[in-house]
Amino acid sequence: MEIVEKKIPDQKLAYVPHIDSFSKLPEFIEEVGELIADNNLEAVGYPYGSYDNDLEEHAENDQIFEVGMPIKSFDMGGKPAGRLGKLGLKELASHTVLSAIHRGSHKNFNKSIREMVEYAVENHYDIVGPITEIYIPADPGTPVEDTVTEIHLPVIYMGPKRD
Repeated sequence: MEIVEKKIPDQKLAYVPHIDSFSKLPEFIEEVGELIADNNLEAVGYPYGSYDNDLEEHAENDQIFEVGMPIKSFDMGGKPAGRLGKLGLKELASHTVLSAIHRGSHKNFNKSIREMVEYAVENHYDIVGPITEIYIPADPGTPVEDTVTEIHLPVIYMGPKRD
């Protein structure tokens, strides 16, 4: 798996927080899309799931995460965050991530996460935020082993000065 450093630009996000089972992700993604449309917002990127906790350490129905999508804009009266009913809105400042592509089922997803964490430690990065999974759409009927998820691990480089 190739791991690369990427700069993520400022983003505006629409999201719904959950304490539930991550296995319900497809319905939660659909819900966010509907809430974005219902509130006359415009999605401008792929859906994501973001979590601070190790999903293996929490009971199936007690996993803590948010599901959302980048949006074009929102107006909360100059505030950087707010709510439209169940839908949360926030601004995310530009930041650096380690990025990798996971192909296939999420059954071995933690292996990819561990590999990224090991890479971060070995290459002088501090992990400074939640893991984010970006779900790249696939054609209907795509076998699960051919699905693609981009993983982002927010980091700060703490090693020797680079050119």
